[in-house]
Amino acid sequence: MKQKKLPNLLLGIVISVMIFISNSITVVYAEENMSFDRSKDFIDPGVRAMPQYRSPEAGNENTLKYNDIPVSSFEVSNLSPNTVSSIDYTDWWYSEWDDCHYVFLPAAADRSNLIITYTADDTLYLNNQAIRSGEMVSLLSDDEFQISVGDMDCGKLKIMQSNIGCIFLSTSHGGTDALDQNRYITETGTALMLNADGITEYSGEIEKLTAHGNSSWDYSKKKPYNLKLPKKENLYGMGKAKKWTLLSNYLDHSMFRNKLTEEMCKSVGMDHVMDSVFVDLYADGSYRGTYQLYERVQIQKKRINIRDLEEATEKLNDRDLDEYQQKVAGADSADQYKENSYKYFDISNDPDDITGGYLLQFQQWNRYGYKCESGFVTTRGQAIGIDGPEYASKAQVEYIRSFVQDMEDAIYSDTGYNAKGRHYSEYLDEDSLIIAYLVQEISENIDATYSSFYLWKDSDLTGDGKLHFGPAWDFDLAYNNFPAKRINSDGNSGFSHRPDNLFAAYFPIHGYDDGGITSSSGSGRPTIGISWIGQLYKNEDFVKRVAEVYFERFAPFISSLTDHNNQGLLHMAEKIQPSAEMNNARWHTYGGAKYSVFGSATSGTSFLDSVSKVGDYIHQRTDWLNSLWEPYTYVKGDVNGDGKLNISDIVILQKWLLSVPDTHLSQWQAADLCKDKIIDGFDLCLLKEELLYR
Repeated sequence: MKQKKLPNLLLGIVISVMIFISNSITVVYAEENMSFDRSKDFIDPGVRAMPQYRSPEAGNENTLKYNDIPVSSFEVSNLSPNTVSSIDYTDWWYSEWDDCHYVFLPAAADRSNLIITYTADDTLYLNNQAIRSGEMVSLLSDDEFQISVGDMDCGKLKIMQSNIGCIFLSTSHGGTDALDQNRYITETGTALMLNADGITEYSGEIEKLTAHGNSSWDYSKKKPYNLKLPKKENLYGMGKAKKWTLLSNYLDHSMFRNKLTEEMCKSVGMDHVMDSVFVDLYADGSYRGTYQLYERVQIQKKRINIRDLEEATEKLNDRDLDEYQQKVAGADSADQYKENSYKYFDISNDPDDITGGYLLQFQQWNRYGYKCESGFVTTRGQAIGIDGPEYASKAQVEYIRSFVQDMEDAIYSDTGYNAKGRHYSEYLDEDSLIIAYLVQEISENIDATYSSFYLWKDSDLTGDGKLHFGPAWDFDLAYNNFPAKRINSDGNSGFSHRPDNLFAAYFPIHGYDDGGITSSSGSGRPTIGISWIGQLYKNEDFVKRVAEVYFERFAPFISSLTDHNNQGLLHMAEKIQPSAEMNNARWHTYGGAKYSVFGSATSGTSFLDSVSKVGDYIHQRTDWLNSLWEPYTYVKGDVNGDGKLNISDIVILQKWLLSVPDTHLSQWQAADLCKDKIIDGFDLCLLKEELLYR
């Protein structure tokens, strides 16, 4: 055992020696596992070798008996019986996995009144009943049929029906298939949105349909989209807005990680939480699976409800803000990431009040150039995009940049105060930062403080003049769904696939790599190897408040989900189970690691099994976090749990170390003054010193 230096208290020496052969409490840590780096092992072309991207019968095509039958088209329409529409239809789907055809019906469909339209070489029969193309049929109330064309056996037709709302999309140009192949296409079209009862939520134009996300797009066959409507609409009771996101959750086989995080944020009181609902998506006649319709993160009354500085600026200028020239200071171009640089638009007129509101987002250094229209990089290398105002003036960028820089300077100072004599807590709402951190730490989100990490500031006239952190966004690869490693310049390592380690607290500022990064211009520059949160986590008072917020706000909600074999979480998931089973028939995502894009073990044998795996990991994770942070909720050294440190605590600890019968430590964590997860004579010596010199 490694020797420690003992305090100069002679009385503790004998006990210290005895404890090495006496009682102890220890914690065993898991082995470090391999991790996967998305920036180095990118999807194309290697991903095509992954099991999820191969035909299920590759190399054994003869086993597919019904993949080529004399039916060139088969369409089921009249899927919205309460609404007259030309886009409420779906084609059937041939599954190579099951060697049969499927029809996936929305919840609103009346299975006794559907229209089948087909093209075949002869009359098509379902269970020996001839089907007349284009006519209403009632027989689809059954779940399985034998298909035949003339006298030819054509396999099975299986009918599945969902239980949630749905969205029908019809695009105007190349279609969603073309968009799926080229993320830079912008589509238009029409949409019909129904709730589970068939009531219309929206029927009308789509102004824009575009690709969404980075990894979630690149790694997914089931693509996510951004949706913009011509005017603000209240979809599914989430409040009026133009901009929405359709998350595919393809990389998350539970499809529940984002929803779970959303509910957690609501429970713990995060200031702004983006709402979502699950829907079935039908695009250009093709069933696409279970999607999550999400509010976009933006400044708006029903979303980030702060002053809209962009709107105030637009009123004072003759042109659209994006028509003004983009300029950069401190870097060679707007595409370049460089510390202490910023970019803005040369806008003519500013409002008198430019103190807010601002919506900011941490950005990865290698995406900053093309992802951020306006933004800045701090002196320590933290890239920050300004999402609102998206097209910010020079004065606006300089104001918020200076504000954030002063805060950063205070965070990294030895005292917590910057050169202006202001403490970091004067710039930020500490509890909102701690809540945002805990969401990332509990979930072990692989992006944490790299990207999709939001913060905002309202106007000083209508707000508190501080930065607030949130909302939480993009958690499909969290909760043990992607193996990743983070290491900071203190040598601390965090692993996203281990429940028994700190992860988000050990992030460096993105771009740190053993003291430096390489820019687009090829010149190496150092960035800070400790993130803002990592720097704050070195402060014991900050960690104490982290522990308090964790046990007060997070622990009760998490227990309600994971107690009794994840019953709370499973109850939430059961609400979309029929839709999820349809999604699996379409995409075949269940059955174990071989069906996961990254080979993770988070794909269960069924939808609920995949959800339960998330709950199991959260349970392991929070068990470890409980033991880590519990000591910060106790009075140091209060081993008998009476709320104070006195001589009785020393007596009890000495007796326990000497194995005196019937001696118990009510709060053993309070005795671990060495913070090494071992209760021994070293802790006793420190306890005596604490009592003598406090």
